[in-house]
Amino acid sequence: MTPGPTPVDSGAPPPEAVPTGHSCGTSASDSAPLTLAQCHQVIAGLTAQVELQREQLARQSDLLAVLQERLKLDSRNSSKPPSSDGPGSGGNRAQRRASERKRGAQKGHKGSCRALLDESQVDNIFDCKPVEVCDCGAPVQVLADEPVRHQVFDVPPVKAQVDEYRRYSGRCLGCDKAHRAALPAGVPSGQIGPRALALIGTLGTHYHLTQFKIRDLLARLMGVDFSVGAISQAHGKVAQALKAPMLEVAAHVAQAPVKQLDETSYPREGAGNWAWAVVTPKVVLYSLLPSRARYVATNLIGAKPSGIVVSDRYAVYDFVDVKQRQVCWSHLLRDVTRISERAGLAGQVGRGLLGAGYLLFRWRGQDRSAAQFDPLRRRFKRLLLQGSAQTQCTRTANTCAKLLKLEPALWTFLANPDVPPTNNSAEQAIRALVLKRKISGPTRSRRGDEFIARGFSAHETCRRQGRDLWDYLHSAVVAWIDKTLPPSLLPVAAPSG
Repeated sequence: MTPGPTPVDSGAPPPEAVPTGHSCGTSASDSAPLTLAQCHQVIAGLTAQVELQREQLARQSDLLAVLQERLKLDSRNSSKPPSSDGPGSGGNRAQRRASERKRGAQKGHKGSCRALLDESQVDNIFDCKPVEVCDCGAPVQVLADEPVRHQVFDVPPVKAQVDEYRRYSGRCLGCDKAHRAALPAGVPSGQIGPRALALIGTLGTHYHLTQFKIRDLLARLMGVDFSVGAISQAHGKVAQALKAPMLEVAAHVAQAPVKQLDETSYPREGAGNWAWAVVTPKVVLYSLLPSRARYVATNLIGAKPSGIVVSDRYAVYDFVDVKQRQVCWSHLLRDVTRISERAGLAGQVGRGLLGAGYLLFRWRGQDRSAAQFDPLRRRFKRLLLQGSAQTQCTRTANTCAKLLKLEPALWTFLANPDVPPTNNSAEQAIRALVLKRKISGPTRSRRGDEFIARGFSAHETCRRQGRDLWDYLHSAVVAWIDKTLPPSLLPVAAPSG
């Protein structure tokens, strides 16, 4: 038999030694695939690895974009206050100049000075005569013309008035019952009088003084040395005096035809309290509550509130019907400003929305009718639809989709001239509590919470109505001491006719 051809030795391992599969982590030292099926397996593994890395890269790119955008947040494109912009920022109001003119009075400016009081309003008059002999040695004659009047306003030494009430005892000659004289009306059982209590309440609210500074001021100005604990108790008494008026205020704002809401953190030591503000043009109600949840908002204005509610887009307010709600355009402009700074189609949509928002405020300043806003409204909705449909930026798509659900609430102000397009009034009102929080820090007890909420409610309400806070608190404290009807904080209706 003729022998067959001798097989050529290719140096390859026998078929049973060839690996049957390759993972996506195949290295150069591993054996190369020999069959077409093995090549397809390696390609499939590498393709899966590339897709996995592509997904990881996309997630990291999205995260990087979010972080880069977060670094650019300021008062223009977020809810951060202007004070957080830092030096050199174009959004810092303190560094913006209205013109190139120098500060202060300009050349040709007509000077102004305080008008002199009438002589009947002056406490003391001192006649100042010129010197009797001139430098040349001749006598000086006083002229008969009117003297130059110069008035000086000064503060006389202040001392607290201390009244002592001597309560005598007696005994009935018939039944031997013991009697003791009661204190007169308006006299408290403690050592701090009603007007001093009102002053302590005013210093702690309108003037943002801490309890330590109130103690030092009373000691230095009036010679009254109270402890910090006594000042804290005085704040508690002022809060008790305001309890009944605040119940009346709460009922009033809940039924108001238009009300604005806002909230901010105001912690108590060991608890994360929140300060809520319900604002009307003449009455403001503050509340310090332990939560920012929906049940708090429903307790303040009702589960089915009456009138129009103006607020930001915080999800807690979603229980309010969109037909009874006005979404704040100031918050909205900051959000679309952030969108306009993004790349691609999302940025184009954001710039369109931002331009429409600026145009809205310009037209509102021109007192245009609701019908004249219809083209702008259609344009804004078209841009929202375009932004929600694009797939380049999911954050922009989600924001636009949420705004589409609230679209009727963007234009409520067109149908009611009493409804503002922003909740700026509520943000300005709650700024007082932010300042107090920064100065005094967190509260330490429920008594402190009640004083902050009720005291600042009285302060802001009196300010809006042009009333004197000190006088009102004095009246409220006297009514609380005498257990009589407290003075109302509600605005007095203007007489008809």
